[in-house]
Amino acid sequence: MISSILKSNRPGVIIFIVLAGILIWGLSILNTNVVEISGDILSMPLYRLFGNIIPVNSLASIFVGFAFVLFQAFLLIQFNRKYILINYRTYLPAFFYILISGSFIPLQRFNPTLIGTIFIFLSLDYIFSIYREEYALNKLYLAGFFISIASLFWVPFSVFFIVIWISLSVLRPFIGREWIVSLLGFLTPYLFVFVFYFVVFDLSELTLLLENVKEGFSFIKEFNNIHLAYYLFYGFLLFIILNASYVLIMNFQMKKIRTRKYFVINWWLFVICLILFFFFKYVSFEIIYLISIPISFLLTNYFYTLKRNWYLNSIIIILIGLIVYIQITAHY
Repeated sequence: MISSILKSNRPGVIIFIVLAGILIWGLSILNTNVVEISGDILSMPLYRLFGNIIPVNSLASIFVGFAFVLFQAFLLIQFNRKYILINYRTYLPAFFYILISGSFIPLQRFNPTLIGTIFIFLSLDYIFSIYREEYALNKLYLAGFFISIASLFWVPFSVFFIVIWISLSVLRPFIGREWIVSLLGFLTPYLFVFVFYFVVFDLSELTLLLENVKEGFSFIKEFNNIHLAYYLFYGFLLFIILNASYVLIMNFQMKKIRTRKYFVINWWLFVICLILFFFFKYVSFEIIYLISIPISFLLTNYFYTLKRNWYLNSIIIILIGLIVYIQITAHY
């Protein structure tokens, strides 16, 4: 029954999704003491600007963070309507995005990865739109530009520039100037920032910025212990992702060529997120805001491919149950 409701496109589903998000984020209001994340340590110019406006340990930080998550969740719906990754008008990607991205409670506040992800969304929009476009230079420039803006909130986002070149190899024949233009788009914001720092601030500020950028690519990795509830949730989520991937592969040739290409790009987005999480020193659970994008589309495809409602209902009930378990036992 739950899966049938979520798979429908009735407006009432939006209310259900928003309420689910409020329940997931609600307990954070009771405790505004949050843990430090890499974005707080490697403070980048744009996040420093917003961070001075919105205090981290405040109710405003929680409310603004939740508003960003809701906005991004419904951006997924617009993505699906525009690029038809799923052949149905559905709110299910938004539900999965809110559920997964809000699962790690210490991140339930305004943070650099959350706001930077919006610019990754914008970049992906331009990337997806170049398929069979006769002239794509302007869109590729903006795709690189927005990834660069995202990295000025959180350094590791710059790695996702690779997604542009991967997408070019997937979506278009090789045209050298398209690859170069995307790189120029990426370099433009950094050029302006470095010139601004050089003119306005003293050399020490520019040196600190360069050190933060360099440190953001450190490969030494240590994993912190997390509560058992998180292991259970992410372990079950991994199990569903593997099943959903298998179903997608088995039905891959039945999809339209354009849809297959988009899912390949989503797969690379997912893989790069995992590489950053496991190998980069300053990438931890904050990557969940970005990795939730390909996962949400993958799980939505899974739910529309399988017809066993009892099984799909069981998945949703278990996921929600594990989120409740996290809320009860691991909230701090």
